[in-house]
Amino acid sequence: MATACKTSVAAAAAVLLLLIAVAVAPVSASNLTAYSVVGCTGNNITWGCGCYNFTGYKGGYFFNYTAGQVGLFYFNTGCRGLYIPVFFRVRYCWFHIFNSVKILC
Repeated sequence: MATACKTSVAAAAAVLLLLIAVAVAPVSASNLTAYSVVGCTGNNITWGCGCYNFTGYKGGYFFNYTAGQVGLFYFNTGCRGLYIPVFFRVRYCWFHIFNSVKILC
């Protein structure tokens, strides 16, 4: 009977540690949804961490910012050259001048 009690306590402790780990881990990363047609319509694609070109998706975007995961909006393709850092959620549904974006995670 003592062994069964120790096993139950160990199992409960393991479950508690798992719940704490899930609560502490980030819920999600920043992401960006780009649209092919002005007005944030048409085909869309969602990108997570990394560098992406806006080719074919210049009709608007929604940057869903998660604390600490900045979006760098570049004027050139390939995430090169000048950029504007974005530290907040933004939805822009018109033709834009950016050619690539890098989401830092």
